[in-house]
Amino acid sequence: MTAPRTLDPARLRRVFELERQGACRNTAVVGGLDRFLVQLSEDGLLRGTPLAEAARQLPPGGYRSLPPDERERWVDAVLAALAGGAPRLASAAPNAVPARQRAARPAAPPPPPPPLGPASPLTDLPGVSRAIAARFEKLGVTTVGDAAFLFPRRFNDYTNLRRIADLEPSSALQTIVADVLEAAEFRARGRLRGTRALVSDGSAALPVIWWNAPYVARNLNAGDRLVLAGRVRSYRGRLQLENPEFEKLERAGDSFARLEPVYPATAGLGQKTIRAVVARAVDAVSDRVADPVPGWLREQEGIPGIAAAIRTYHAPAKPEDAEHARQRLALGELLAVQCAVLLRRAEWQRSADAPCLDLGPLREPFVRSLPFPLTRAQQRALAEIERDLRGPSPMLRLLQGDVGSGKTVVAFAAMLAAVASGHQAALMAPTEILAEQHYRSLARLLGSGDLSALDGVFSPPWLGRSLRVLLVTGSLTPAQRAQVRGDAAHGGADIVIGTHALIEDDLQFPRLGLAIVDEQHRFGVMQRARLRQKGRNPHLLVMTATPIPRTLALTVYGDLEVSTLDELPPGRQPIRTRWYRPDERPDAYRFLRKRLDAGEQVYVICPLVEESDTLDVRSAEEEFEYLRSGPLAGYAVELLHGRMSARQKDDVMTRFARNEAQVLVSTSVIEVGIDVPNATVIVIEGAERFGLSQLHQFRGRVGRGEKQSYCLLFSSEEDPGPDARERLNAMCETTDGFALAEVDLRMRGEGETWGRLQSGTNTMLRVARLTDRDILLRARELAARVLERDPRLEHPEHAALAAAVRPFLDRAAEAN
Repeated sequence: MTAPRTLDPARLRRVFELERQGACRNTAVVGGLDRFLVQLSEDGLLRGTPLAEAARQLPPGGYRSLPPDERERWVDAVLAALAGGAPRLASAAPNAVPARQRAARPAAPPPPPPPLGPASPLTDLPGVSRAIAARFEKLGVTTVGDAAFLFPRRFNDYTNLRRIADLEPSSALQTIVADVLEAAEFRARGRLRGTRALVSDGSAALPVIWWNAPYVARNLNAGDRLVLAGRVRSYRGRLQLENPEFEKLERAGDSFARLEPVYPATAGLGQKTIRAVVARAVDAVSDRVADPVPGWLREQEGIPGIAAAIRTYHAPAKPEDAEHARQRLALGELLAVQCAVLLRRAEWQRSADAPCLDLGPLREPFVRSLPFPLTRAQQRALAEIERDLRGPSPMLRLLQGDVGSGKTVVAFAAMLAAVASGHQAALMAPTEILAEQHYRSLARLLGSGDLSALDGVFSPPWLGRSLRVLLVTGSLTPAQRAQVRGDAAHGGADIVIGTHALIEDDLQFPRLGLAIVDEQHRFGVMQRARLRQKGRNPHLLVMTATPIPRTLALTVYGDLEVSTLDELPPGRQPIRTRWYRPDERPDAYRFLRKRLDAGEQVYVICPLVEESDTLDVRSAEEEFEYLRSGPLAGYAVELLHGRMSARQKDDVMTRFARNEAQVLVSTSVIEVGIDVPNATVIVIEGAERFGLSQLHQFRGRVGRGEKQSYCLLFSSEEDPGPDARERLNAMCETTDGFALAEVDLRMRGEGETWGRLQSGTNTMLRVARLTDRDILLRARELAARVLERDPRLEHPEHAALAAAVRPFLDRAAEAN
């Protein structure tokens, strides 16, 4: 006897999932869904399944006659019905109940599925298979709530499409819809690769360039219709669209009179699928999302609820609606950030018994002993620091200033305040070179040429006593380290300068009153905390030569008060910067020889130590050999890089500082810590490969004296690409580190900028931007009000805010 035929529920559900993934184009099965349903009915497999009722609801023309939006609703209804209970035929079970009994006692309907919540797995959404969920997981989306908070990166404004014939060069995004005429990979001089395409919309044709993206060519075919959004520039007298985002469009049907959200994507997950899943998630849980802005605060301030903002931001009617919704969501994010940094600050200052440090009568003699007058900015910063040092709570202050602005002198004055008050001071630098440079600088200010790393005893006449300064690095011998450890622990050392070695367990400072961390961005929160834990509530001063825009200072460094050195010492001249293309090198070398003949010195910076098979840039070793046997033959050329021993590096730098070497070819090891006033020119090879902040740090190695200084930027390519062009042009246009910091942060984008406040793909800041200064300041004020009412966020009304704050505190605790 032949077994009754049955329908596999999983296979049935898979058919409709495939149809949904294919944007309901009736392509899930050969012949279309109508033929599939007819075949099921003829085979007797449709009766008794949830699909039967759905099939009866189709119009006479069947599924193929439905418009696209009604197809989606019908398929979603089928998937929902299939999820409510396994499809089953009346004859599928061997012990089926007789028909008369079924009529007399109707079967109870299956229980409804539990309502979706923000924590529900993404696969609980109708139409989301495990395969789709796995792709969403690459975007950090694993729950329905994650999907609701997967906000658009931007919108294609189909209400304001431009014709190609109407495009103009601009830094603003411009959107077009055009057909691909041709697309191919290209290779520029060297190893730069990319994709070049030609598109047309009937009004004109337009070249499109994707730099460093040869893979784009493999995804484009002649005849594809695309929506492209990017920046238009003029290149050699002709407009071209550079590095646009793009999306393939259907040939028919779609109306463009709307804002179309563009979401973060990943391989195998197109925008149509993302939009559909996100829309379902928003419908399901937006009203159940916890709002980090407490209810009492929303009521007092007239702040709208978060649910409306979520819905609007995913489907705005016009651009201003999207921006208003984004600002409301950003307020909640930045409120959590500000609560976190204020809680962290309160924790650091919980004890009010910090040592009272006062420079007192030594202030004027020290200032008079300096070989230069303090700038107004230095005087202001020193007054702010002295006020903190005399207070009962531990100082937590950031001292930021451009390269050459004189941060070190201000920090040394604070260290002398600790010594004058009977305490120790410690300064931690990220590299041995920088630690040694600080030691040398302090030795000069104390009036001594003795640069011994172990016997640094100084007796400046204005101090009235001897002063012991120790240098601690990882390269000390065991005997030297034992001596330093003993001097620090038994009070023989007044000031200790070093690297990470300062925070190792075997080094103790029983009288530590002030801890200073230089180049703060290179250390984690825990590292500066470990240094501070060496003493009993010592004051903390952190320094950075990387100017920080106010928004970032209030977030990443929001637990610190900020002092800014925004002027250079008198007599310093702005450094002249020029970008040289490859064919302009002979002119540059003639200029270098002229400066060397005038008795000045030159740095040459290279991205690599040795030659690379994959990167078309000059290495320090090959540049060293090329210069001393070629353009700069006859001049004393030295080589410096990080693979040398500490003694070798010290010997090279000593010769250069004494002008025994005229040209120093180096890697980025000289980014900080080198101070040779006679060095007036710095050449940066492969400048397009360095970030803007690092280029500015390199440039700060010259201009240390009163002579005019120069920065020569060498690019490996005639046209290194749009981002590199913008960086190099910015370097030529300004020497203002704060202006360059704004350009740098804008170019790097939100993700990298907020990196300290993010964790992998699960970003804690999803919509807040660097430009949200007004929102940030408002969030700061609101955070202070919340914490005044509930200092530890323990009240039930603040549970959602406490949950939003926790990841930021955890991130800080994990930093290293």
